[in-house]
Amino acid sequence: MLAVQSRLPLVLPMQARARRVRRPFHPSQGEGPYRLPREVRDRLAPALAPFRNREAAFSLATFIARFWSAPGRTVEGFVIDRRELADREDLGLSEAKVRGAIRVLEEIGFLDRAVSSGSKYKATEDGLRRKPIRFMFGSEYAPAFIKANGRAAAARGGRSGERRAIIPTSALRPSTTSPEAQKINSPKCK
Repeated sequence: MLAVQSRLPLVLPMQARARRVRRPFHPSQGEGPYRLPREVRDRLAPALAPFRNREAAFSLATFIARFWSAPGRTVEGFVIDRRELADREDLGLSEAKVRGAIRVLEEIGFLDRAVSSGSKYKATEDGLRRKPIRFMFGSEYAPAFIKANGRAAAARGGRSGERRAIIPTSALRPSTTSPEAQKINSPKCK
């Protein structure tokens, strides 16, 4: 039996396939009008590191956070329409890249599907259509956005929910025309 075993090829156990990314992931610091809070960015970048479409996912996460991380909207659900986001100049992603980025963001926990009740379909003139999927920030990321909003409110002076006082602008600006010109052009004087 030993002579037969020496002729058989050595069989090694199969290793799990892991994604290999050659370049390290260093997300951009935000050239646009919005930057992710530091705590969110520091948590999101390592989570996206093993994925090939990490750049698209990071830019989509920044885009979503720009519009949905405001103090009143952080815990609400929102809809992501990949057809509307495709070929936007400020985002620069195709529909397929947006779809893949949503999948990755959902896989790492940045996005969670909002709980909805009822049917997944709605009736239209053409027949049944699938309802849009509502997302919300994941349980690890929503508190980070809330903390960042609190820090920003404290930096502004603690006015998080207050409205600014409305000052009438007409009382502040004097008239630029002379009183003689007003009298001449007035319809009352004619």
